[in-house]
Amino acid sequence: MSQISDEIKSKIDIIDLISEYIQLKPAGANFKACCPFHQEKSPSFMVSRPKQIWHCFGCQNGGDIFGFVMKMEGMEFPEALRLLAEKAGVELPAYSNELSSNARNRILDILKLAAKFYHKILMESSRAQTARDYLQKRGLSTATIEEWQIGFVPDVWDTLTGFLLKKGFGINDLTAAGLTIQKPGGGNYDRFRGRIMFPLSDVHGNVVGFTGRLLNDTVENAGGKYVNTPQTEVYDKSKILFGLNKAKQEIKRQDRVIIVEGQMDVIACYQSGQMNTVASSGTALTLEQIKLLKRFTNNLYLAFDADAAGQNAAERGIGLALEEGINVRVITLPPEAGKDPDECLKKNPDLWYKAVDNAQLFMEYFFQKNLVGKNLTDPTVRSQVATTLLNQTAKLQDVIEQDFWLKKLTGVLDVDITLLRERLSDLRHKPMYSQKDASADKKNRATEQNAPGIASENLMSIILHDEEMLKIAADRLKIAGLTEKHQNLFKDWLAFVQTAEKTSEKVIHSFRQTNLSAESCQMIDILELLYEQKFASLSQDKLLNEALKIVDFLNLCYTNSARRQIEREMKLAEEKGDNAKMTELMTKFKELL
Repeated sequence: MSQISDEIKSKIDIIDLISEYIQLKPAGANFKACCPFHQEKSPSFMVSRPKQIWHCFGCQNGGDIFGFVMKMEGMEFPEALRLLAEKAGVELPAYSNELSSNARNRILDILKLAAKFYHKILMESSRAQTARDYLQKRGLSTATIEEWQIGFVPDVWDTLTGFLLKKGFGINDLTAAGLTIQKPGGGNYDRFRGRIMFPLSDVHGNVVGFTGRLLNDTVENAGGKYVNTPQTEVYDKSKILFGLNKAKQEIKRQDRVIIVEGQMDVIACYQSGQMNTVASSGTALTLEQIKLLKRFTNNLYLAFDADAAGQNAAERGIGLALEEGINVRVITLPPEAGKDPDECLKKNPDLWYKAVDNAQLFMEYFFQKNLVGKNLTDPTVRSQVATTLLNQTAKLQDVIEQDFWLKKLTGVLDVDITLLRERLSDLRHKPMYSQKDASADKKNRATEQNAPGIASENLMSIILHDEEMLKIAADRLKIAGLTEKHQNLFKDWLAFVQTAEKTSEKVIHSFRQTNLSAESCQMIDILELLYEQKFASLSQDKLLNEALKIVDFLNLCYTNSARRQIEREMKLAEEKGDNAKMTELMTKFKELL
């Protein structure tokens, strides 16, 4: 597998890959960002294109493209290998033990084959003519049907199960994929029967499940009009947005995403050229979905159905989005446009495009919705309206934006803004010492305890970059104050510099060519990244001053640690009445001081 992984790494640039997940900013020869794996306000996450590595100096996570995908997606190596191989266009061995032994990958293989099977039936089987007629009536072209790999399964108990069993898959894997249901008394049958099949894909384009729409509403024992894959190893509806795999690049290009309710709405928008559209599949947006969308844009345009269920789902999702600092607009269709984007595009596409362009800021929409038909001369109604609108205002992250809507509410209700600010403050009030504060204190204590390790790392990054700094540090530093791994690297680096011949090439490059371990080379890469992040902009005088301060700090930490150890040993010797040991330790203590 190492040869394959090397080939994949040679074809995928780490900057391009990580930019699909977070926003990177140039930092000298490298790139930086706030770490996606822990909370931080200033960026300590660094990425190097020449070295093709990433490292966070806050949480100490780091690695290559495989390590990043595994950490970000919660994948094991075989899954990350499969994902990146597809992205790089590298063909994996068809029957690799390492890959086929992974349950998640087996399920993905089954679902991919099932999607092809359903699609082939729709496009070629005489039994699918009614389904083809239905899709044509819904306005879908053949090209669109093929693009979205829409399929069909006849109303037969084991059409798919029988096909997949013949392909060598086990019944337990088919059940785990959510395609087959096993009867308690024995036997099994297809979950989907007599349905038009819409594959559900994750953000990378892997088929992870299906939505099956009943073709004949009168079919007995077929379940509801729509049936979805249940939760499986690869499918969690709270983390999937229909169409995101196809829309993500256009979302980044336009810097906005249109969110609709159903699969047909997405497909209709895509067919009309509006390719930055995804669907929440009729449910409220979840925090996982919102964070997924934040990879590509901070601007959400919502087009939920006008019925109560659609509006409630929209408002629940909007609240989460606002708390994440996302800009939200609401697309409102005029009565003559139809009930949803799909219907509107069939009646009058221009009405839909106009509705998107005229989307209201969420707070404008919310003010309008909650003020229409209200008797604001009634004190009770005024209080209810104020509470409702203040609750939404409290979710806004920007205080200037909050102030704008407070002033608007003041004008609407003719109320002193001071009263509204007091009510808003009550809504946003938090206890003086919360669990979050306790976590922060715990983190601060951990940082203090690790301060010598951080200082050791900082000093090594400086002396690897500058041999003169190394010589100065060597004269003043108690080497035992460095961490164990840095002690060894320090000694090797000092010995090499003292004997190295002067050449035009930087000494560190020659040092790399010696018999260093892979671990040491990796450590040097990380330390060079750290230097770029923290010290590259300093003048030589400031860099020297920084190095000397770190040396003094490390010496002090070592002295204090050694003193505490001697004191513990002296106490133990005293308890045992070991006078010879006490004399020895007293001598050590004086030498240390």
